[in-house]
Amino acid sequence: MKTPKISLFCIALGFLTVSCEKDMEEMDIKSSSSTQNSVTLSGAVKLDNTITLKNSAELALINESLRDYLVVNNAIEPTTCGPTEFVTVQNKYISQLGQELVPAFGGAIANYLFGLYMDINFVSAYLDQTEPQTFGEKGEYTNFMTKRKRELESFWNMPGEIRVNGQHNATLNDRDKVAYILFNYFSGFATEAEAYEYADLLISLNAEFSTLPESPFFSADGFATSGNLIVIGDGLVKIVAESGVEQDIVWTGVLAHEWAHQIQFDNFKTWYPNGAGATPAEATRHTELEADFMAAYYMTHKRGATYNWKRVEQFFTLFFQIGDCSFTSSGHHGTPMQRMAAARLGYELANGAQVQGQILTPQQLHEIFVASIGQIL
Repeated sequence: MKTPKISLFCIALGFLTVSCEKDMEEMDIKSSSSTQNSVTLSGAVKLDNTITLKNSAELALINESLRDYLVVNNAIEPTTCGPTEFVTVQNKYISQLGQELVPAFGGAIANYLFGLYMDINFVSAYLDQTEPQTFGEKGEYTNFMTKRKRELESFWNMPGEIRVNGQHNATLNDRDKVAYILFNYFSGFATEAEAYEYADLLISLNAEFSTLPESPFFSADGFATSGNLIVIGDGLVKIVAESGVEQDIVWTGVLAHEWAHQIQFDNFKTWYPNGAGATPAEATRHTELEADFMAAYYMTHKRGATYNWKRVEQFFTLFFQIGDCSFTSSGHHGTPMQRMAAARLGYELANGAQVQGQILTPQQLHEIFVASIGQIL
């Protein structure tokens, strides 16, 4: 079978650009003073940062990756918009990576390892056709997510349309998977044997360093594609949960949000004939806030996740925590307060419905959101 080549669209390649502590400044590839290109670690095999992800045009459009603004450009800046606990948790894990990898490898190679591990796991999760999929580090949320997927299929009348993949740190210790991804999707390998040799090198590093591949950043993807795929990483859930949200609410909220993007994909030409906003930042903010609104509607609805008020407050916290203040960025998702307002609108609509069992259509919800966007902003 011919293996399709892939390229990235609207997804960060995982380079660290956040400095949370002094040692992490060395891991910013844009400012690192290190010019080191390779480190010999085992025999003739080198950890070589000229090995990069190949590009082609065959990857389905990725609407977003929640990982994109975990570490890129310190998305939540210390302005009047204000940082959240989410940033504090991120910085803790970034600091751990810097304290362990920078002394061992220097800035450029340490940063390269970070990006390489994230890219390998991104490609693996994107391509994975394994059945059944598992969710959670030990598969502990598999049954929960299977139930949520069935609920969403029924709620939105989309039976069998969407595939949901889990992303796991353990993939980076799987010799066959790592070698396969390296050989088929990365430059620098003339033979499979070379890819296996490099995979063995990476796995040997995993045994030496506590952050490889255990850092939650290596399974921090959360995205929807126009190819009817949703990916949710264990690490993303871990980071958000440590920000103060119960894990089952994180799983539900992220899945419901990404599912709303799938509905947007299906209706894009009708809903946004002239685009979703006057600028890329406004367009992304509009679709992200609408996804928050639709997710909250499902999570509250009596035929959806049926969350009570206490749990509703939790998912308000979730959407608040993952807001950002990058107002002019094409990846701007809305401020914490805007995301909370969008979620509140979805909650109030479902909770206040006169006929509790009635599910509004995506078209009806879209019209309500468009009419209410001014209040949210």
